[in-house]
Amino acid sequence: MFSKSRKPETNPRQSAEKAPAKPKVPSIISAYLHISGNLKTDGDIQIDGIVDGDVESNLLTIGDSATVNGCVEGEIIRVAGTVNGEITGRIVELTKSARITGDINHHSLAIEAGAFVQGLCRRIDPKQIDARPVLEGPKPNLVVADTDGKRDENAKSDNKSDKAKTAAG
Repeated sequence: MFSKSRKPETNPRQSAEKAPAKPKVPSIISAYLHISGNLKTDGDIQIDGIVDGDVESNLLTIGDSATVNGCVEGEIIRVAGTVNGEITGRIVELTKSARITGDINHHSLAIEAGAFVQGLCRRIDPKQIDARPVLEGPKPNLVVADTDGKRDENAKSDNKSDKAKTAAG
């Protein structure tokens, strides 16, 4: 009746898994930083400097003083600076100071009065954001190069000099 009962054992792994996730701290590219190359992360990025390359992240914030020369991809993209390239995101927000030269692929788009956009805006299904468009069209007529010096006598040639050599030889 008054006996000690055993406490259930706690596993430190289980308590760590149940703990709420800490808020993510964004990677910050300051106004005095110039990066040449692509950036890719599952986290968040805040850009205030210059990036010459493509940028891919979950939440991407492009500040007033920022310039991105390349394609931009993310779940949520907020632009107050300049982007010279294509933007693809589920939610795209452009402030009045934004300058975009390139197409915008989005599910939701918000543009403040005064923002500059030169390009097409396409609303897409969120499922299509990860899918890349496949270019379709007529397949080119390819010619196989003769690299070993031997020529197939049955191969067709449109070159008149080749036909003359074959007839003379």
